[in-house]
Amino acid sequence: MFKVEYPATQVIYGVNALDWLANVKGKRIALVTTRSLLKSKILEQILSFINAEIIEGPRQHTPADDVNELTEKLKGYDIVIGLGGGSIIDGIKLSFNGYYIAIPTTFSGAEHTRSGGATVNGIKKSRIGKEPDVIILDPRATLETPEWLLIASGVRAIDHAVEALYSKDSTPFTDSLAIEGYKKLVKCLRDLNSLDNRALCQIGTWLSSLTMRYAKMGISHNFGYVYGPRFNIPHGVTSCISLPSAIKLNYNVARNKLKEIENEGEPLYEFMDKFLKEIRARRRLSEFTTLDEALKYVQTFVEIVNNSGNPVKIDIETAKRFVEEVF
Repeated sequence: MFKVEYPATQVIYGVNALDWLANVKGKRIALVTTRSLLKSKILEQILSFINAEIIEGPRQHTPADDVNELTEKLKGYDIVIGLGGGSIIDGIKLSFNGYYIAIPTTFSGAEHTRSGGATVNGIKKSRIGKEPDVIILDPRATLETPEWLLIASGVRAIDHAVEALYSKDSTPFTDSLAIEGYKKLVKCLRDLNSLDNRALCQIGTWLSSLTMRYAKMGISHNFGYVYGPRFNIPHGVTSCISLPSAIKLNYNVARNKLKEIENEGEPLYEFMDKFLKEIRARRRLSEFTTLDEALKYVQTFVEIVNNSGNPVKIDIETAKRFVEEVF
């Protein structure tokens, strides 16, 4: 027997979804965004619908100090709108308890979960926050995001789908979300030149990211939590480094699940390696640090993986081999 708790969030999606903002009324509205979007066309477009005060939000990987600072800044506001990627959206979840509208500019999927990640002492840790009341998925909001970042965030969404599928916590419901989300993302990430494909990616991200409400992620996500903040690897790029090796490590125990999304006769880890190269997203840990530095954190890596949804427990030697392989 299984049990599913539905999210209460309202999702407005599709081309022109941003027009819904004309309905928003509030005495004091804050719009939290990244420094890179402070002079953007999308911000200007949003401000044509609402009157809001602009606040610069948390930096990459959502440092805990930035979350604390944002908590103080948002006191007294009736409505907060988050415009940006995972760091902005997570930061607001952890710092504001009022009416929250999330407008993602990437495919990270942070808007679809209750938990928010913040970096403490070099490790990204999740805790439950206030999920958005409204999510606006308009492909126009992604147009000013650098293509490499948008693609990397889409790989992160694929990572959600794959790791949900082989998670120890997987259910028929999460499997269905993961399979359909994966298929949509692999299709749309090959060509982001059309708004329709970007909208398809947003729906694929929506499906794959909903799984995180119900199933703990595995070693690929854990790699990002340990090595992303430590070596300043952008969110999403960690999945471009770790996902093929994560699938390979879990393949023997997860094969029956993964065949749902495999091409016939080709193991998923081989396909994923080729796919990431095809979309120019394949990366290596060696681009960000030395092997000696990376190996210093294998003990922490082991502890986090073995407390996650990963279907395989690992030891120090397995962790070292994993780090060496992704290096």
